[in-house]
Amino acid sequence: MPQYQYEVKKAPGETATGVLEAESQRAAVSRLRDMGYFPIKVEEYVGEAQKDVLKNAIVRVRLQERNLFFRQLANLSESGMVLTRALRTLADQAENPKLKKIIEQLRDDVQKGSSLAEAMENHPKTFPSLYCSLVHAGETGGMLEEVLWRIVSFGEQEEELRGKAVSATIYPIFLLLVGTVSIFILVSFVFPKFVAIFEEFGADLPLSTRIVMGLCEFMGVWWWAVLFGIIAIVVGIISYFRSEKGRRHLDTALLRFPVVSDVVLKYEMAKFSRTLGTLLDNGVPVLTALRITGDTLGNVIIREEVVRIHDGVTEGNSMSDTLRGKGDNHFPPMVISMFAVGEESGRIGEVSKRIADVYDNEVDRAVKAMTALFEPILIVIMGVIIGFLVIAMLLPMLTLSSTIGV
Repeated sequence: MPQYQYEVKKAPGETATGVLEAESQRAAVSRLRDMGYFPIKVEEYVGEAQKDVLKNAIVRVRLQERNLFFRQLANLSESGMVLTRALRTLADQAENPKLKKIIEQLRDDVQKGSSLAEAMENHPKTFPSLYCSLVHAGETGGMLEEVLWRIVSFGEQEEELRGKAVSATIYPIFLLLVGTVSIFILVSFVFPKFVAIFEEFGADLPLSTRIVMGLCEFMGVWWWAVLFGIIAIVVGIISYFRSEKGRRHLDTALLRFPVVSDVVLKYEMAKFSRTLGTLLDNGVPVLTALRITGDTLGNVIIREEVVRIHDGVTEGNSMSDTLRGKGDNHFPPMVISMFAVGEESGRIGEVSKRIADVYDNEVDRAVKAMTALFEPILIVIMGVIIGFLVIAMLLPMLTLSSTIGV
């Protein structure tokens, strides 16, 4: 039941404060009045426990920390340590305060009789349904230690795959950021000093210099407005792409943009195949595995195609037939053919992992190709812009120096 902090008037000139439990704020006010008090202020009380929750909400559990947790839990379980003791040991050595709190809650739930999978389900942001289903299958089949090691392997492969995708964007973004900052500093603070020199000598300036001078004069006065405008635009774009409609537009564009689409598609194929194969190999039913796999994918369009596969299998069709029946799907023919072979041989989990291994290497090649293409393009674009600005300001200097020499 929620708690409410109150300030009440007891007698003329006398006030009192405190905390009480009530179903709602209105119920708290009524209860205080029944006690003979006149409520001045009644608001929800944020106690120490709630403050800890708010504090932990800001801190995130990173993928590397989650992988380390499962690796250590697998090691301790393999050594014969009881699960509750293993969780207590991991909680004591956890550096992330949020992860520490979660592990303590896992230990408490297990001590009260819950299974590890049930305890993990209470923390969906830290342990997605994929991990909960794998642990549940391991506990049901009496092979929790083996499943934990499979989760460790899966998590490390996911971390490596994500690292490849992130590496494709870090250097281009760094180049773009450095180039933009350099241009902003030149136009706002450096070139305006040259403008004052040109105006003092009254030199005949070329068109390119006059354009840059006009830009410098504008930035010299309104640089703060431009800076806030850029920040507002960036925040607006990020907010839009986080919305359902914006995310859909972004994911659609990524699948159509040359070179980038190759990286995105291969990344999603690798993640889809490895997640599905891991779930099926651990005894998770096909329909459940498809639903969980779809939830793990980042691209909305590919996720919807997995939902169509799920619906097709529900109706009695095979995965490969469902994919062949849709002309607008992004699953490559090789993937569809290998799924067909896996379904015919009854080894679809093993085949899915083999597909994932293939696409892990393909993602690496695609990332290197994209980086090799975008890096020189960005360097050339930034070089042309900065070169134009510098030359536009140097030309009058050369004219002035020759005039002064004469």
